[in-house]
Amino acid sequence: MEATLDAAASMWRAAKENDKILMIGLKLRYSPQVIKAKEIVDAGTLGDIYYVETVADRRRGNPGGSFIRKATAGLGASADIGVYALDTALYLMGHPKPVAVSGITSNYLSLHNTWNPALKETEVEDFGVGWVVFENGARMVFKTCWCMNMDSLGGTIFLGKKAGLRLGIGEVRGPEEGVRVYGDKDGEIFDEEFTKFESVSVFHEEDSAFIDAVREGKPSPIDPYGVMLTNVIIQGVIDSSNAGGREVAVTVPTL
Repeated sequence: MEATLDAAASMWRAAKENDKILMIGLKLRYSPQVIKAKEIVDAGTLGDIYYVETVADRRRGNPGGSFIRKATAGLGASADIGVYALDTALYLMGHPKPVAVSGITSNYLSLHNTWNPALKETEVEDFGVGWVVFENGARMVFKTCWCMNMDSLGGTIFLGKKAGLRLGIGEVRGPEEGVRVYGDKDGEIFDEEFTKFESVSVFHEEDSAFIDAVREGKPSPIDPYGVMLTNVIIQGVIDSSNAGGREVAVTVPTL
């Protein structure tokens, strides 16, 4: 939403105080896979979600340019690609309130790379991992990177008391594309997969939703409060890393 939590909170408060529509363009909210996953969660199929892992990764994907400068980007991989995975996870979880975060960040590979000398000027993180504690008792592992010596950081999973869900799409990584539910039925293991989705222009869908909200005077199609929680968590990861990785308390802004 912004490079710092303070800036994100200022945007949210300004929209509220002036009764304006503030929508943060997070395209994956409009992907068929996320829409299907949300339907499954809202139907109560998973029950209470108590543990989540969400991943956005690249092996050699530091974008360079303005993305690697603190003055122009503020943050690195966590905000560039990680926000998509983090927002998707929070959205499916129903936006629980984060209360504590511990994390690590680094840019070892960018600074010591051999594939692109220009990336040695990287000032932001190319790798970040956070452990998030929520007020409702749920936990999340948030993993993101531009560069790594590995093929994958894992996948995006949701563990519920009734069933589990695996998601794979675009920036939200999984071993396979699609939505898969893991549970049982009448005492027997029962899994279900949804892998065939029509192609959709997510940019067109999110733009159309915003235009419709403006024309019709509707609320923001993507509630900025929920997106602000991504800033709360990413700020927590950065602050924890700067404190040697120890857990730090995080505070969700209020009006």
